[in-house]
Amino acid sequence: MQKLELTQKFSLESKDVFEKAYSSLKFPLSEHSFAWIYLWDSCYKDIEWRMINRNLCLFLTFEGNRYVWGPVLPGSRLGETIGKCFSLCEDYNVNNGISKKPAVMYIPEELKGDYASLEGFELEEQNQDYIYKTRDVIELSGRKYQDKRNKRNFFVKNHNFVVEEYSAARHKKGCIDLLERWEKQKEAAVKECDKEKFEAELDANKKVLDYAESFGIKGMVVLVDGIIEGLIFGNRTNERICTMFFGKTNLQVKGLSQFIYGEFLKRFFSNCELVNDMEDWDVSYLRHSKFSYKPLMVKKSHKLVKSA
Repeated sequence: MQKLELTQKFSLESKDVFEKAYSSLKFPLSEHSFAWIYLWDSCYKDIEWRMINRNLCLFLTFEGNRYVWGPVLPGSRLGETIGKCFSLCEDYNVNNGISKKPAVMYIPEELKGDYASLEGFELEEQNQDYIYKTRDVIELSGRKYQDKRNKRNFFVKNHNFVVEEYSAARHKKGCIDLLERWEKQKEAAVKECDKEKFEAELDANKKVLDYAESFGIKGMVVLVDGIIEGLIFGNRTNERICTMFFGKTNLQVKGLSQFIYGEFLKRFFSNCELVNDMEDWDVSYLRHSKFSYKPLMVKKSHKLVKSA
């Protein structure tokens, strides 16, 4: 039996390993990104990885359970690899007093068939990513976007604004101030069950201000009368797709959220056919926002569990 390589800590030194592995996916989900996982690491515990049968296997503890944050890539000797991954998760759970059952999370649709055929396991639907045509968000054409188009036009006509590419040196302080104002504006609408996710989102938004430039994440700010009232970040996933990371605006500035989204795509990702606006994490205000842009498709992810 092949000896498992030593466990590696998930760190900045791991970046190239993960980016190479995720680049093999034709339609990666938002979670298939080193930068994304790094920015959201406040949600996770004991993030580690191993090479098993030459597959990159990521492990982490989330909401009190050990998971394989999948898929394992590239997927060689898949059944044997998954068996070893589950054993490692089960050992972790026993050692940490966890009674829940492990799973492989975030298996994309393109790999669904490979995992569905594994004996002793079964697939369950998990979350979903919202995919739009980039051109639709930029142009906001047609009746279905009339309300958003009107709000965007209102902003453009009624405000003295400047658009700048994000620079930590110039914009970080103003962005933090915006995030603190946004938090106060939004917190009353956040359900109690979503408070923890809300705080994690804020933490990740603040973290991207430090790492955007070194990670190659594109960022943009909108200043209204000299004050940063909008920020947005995203990156190119592959030649066809870009992924939005974060977008926040002063909610009292009508039309700014509609303006900043399309303007960002136009300036940095107009040659990408599709934009992935990520999942909604079962948060009601996020789900409403994502459906309002009329997704071209909703890409389901799946989790693999042991058969009962």
